[in-house]
Amino acid sequence: MFNKSRNIFITLTIFVISLIGQTPDQVLADGKNELNNGQFVRAESLFTQALDMDPTFAPAMLELARINLRLGKMKETRDFLKGAIDADPENQEFRDEFDRINEINTLMNDAGRYMGDADYNNAFESYRIVLEKFPAFAEAAYSMGLVKNREKIPNEAVQYFKKALEINPYHEKARTALDNVTKKSFNDGNRAYKRGDLDGALEAYYKVLEFDEKFYQAHYQIGVIEAKMGNRNGAIVHYQQALEINPNFYKGWYAMGLSKKSNSDNQGALTAFKEAINVHPAYEKAFGAIGEIYLSEKNYDQAIEVLNNAVKVNSKYSKGYSTLGVVYSEMEDWANAANNLVLATTYNEKDAMAWYRLAAAYNKLNECDRAEKAARKSTDRKPSFGGGWIELGVATWCGGKGNKIASVNALEKARKDRTWRKIAEYEMDRIMNPQKYQN
Repeated sequence: MFNKSRNIFITLTIFVISLIGQTPDQVLADGKNELNNGQFVRAESLFTQALDMDPTFAPAMLELARINLRLGKMKETRDFLKGAIDADPENQEFRDEFDRINEINTLMNDAGRYMGDADYNNAFESYRIVLEKFPAFAEAAYSMGLVKNREKIPNEAVQYFKKALEINPYHEKARTALDNVTKKSFNDGNRAYKRGDLDGALEAYYKVLEFDEKFYQAHYQIGVIEAKMGNRNGAIVHYQQALEINPNFYKGWYAMGLSKKSNSDNQGALTAFKEAINVHPAYEKAFGAIGEIYLSEKNYDQAIEVLNNAVKVNSKYSKGYSTLGVVYSEMEDWANAANNLVLATTYNEKDAMAWYRLAAAYNKLNECDRAEKAARKSTDRKPSFGGGWIELGVATWCGGKGNKIASVNALEKARKDRTWRKIAEYEMDRIMNPQKYQN
């Protein structure tokens, strides 16, 4: 009986304690711990909870005043301090804190007038004094950054914006200002790149990373420039850094694949291209790049499969059709080659190589008229390319049924391209000395 009564008493005691919960002092202490850990929102919530528990609890009002000061909420800061003084009129700490807030207002107002008059030296000094006296006042650090930004000293402006965010991670104006300075430098880099000023672009992009080390687009652009300058390993390093920051940046995976492919690392390239597709399943360029690798490895079946996926996700992807045309040409499946090259030239009429390959396929199919038209499209777009003239010569001769003079003229133009000279001379010899080639 005694044990049963004792257990009931213990249960009731625990229940009562749970109802009572923590004291305002305990909640206040928890809030201070959260504040020390940089958890401003949680700290403010706990200070508010302590005040809800005891509306006359002046220490909670003081802490709420201090956290609102840190957050730049001056009206709320003054209101809480007045409440603390009213609750505990004899507490000198509260009055001293209130005087400090008034001093901040005076200095900040003075600095604002200096800014309005473009007196940046005195404005900066006023903000500096505020921050020196009140290290938790993020608005002063942010305002110092604004001064430096007005003076067009972005490097220093950024440091003060960062300082403001260290004090108050929720300072939206500081975050926006930092982003604006960073984006401006990034845009400067883009403009320099478009002008062909690669050194100027690199300088701007590296400055971006000084401002914001997580700005993955700057790493990507540095990689693009390094690749353009032939430093593929350097490009890969920066692509990797961009992807560590943002693994879902599919263009970065694609660029990584291109550089690895250029380094003859086909396996690494395939891995990168497949990652691009994992992130963006409709990225036809990655499918196309995989198809080109399989083509280079003579893995025709896989090349056809992946290239069909490329044109499936983008039915107007001319390069996909063009590469399919090459695959079928290497397989000597000229009908399929021609069909795909027709689509390639339909969606990209400027592609001289696709027209050349289409002319070659038609010549293999003995469709001389179509071959001639395709070959002329190729030579119109790239007059110095001997391959187009070769196919034009073959098409106009048409196995002896066509125009001999026109054919020889085309082959003479092909001879001007050293790469195609021997083939041109061989075709000319076949025309001029057909008996040599009779079975």
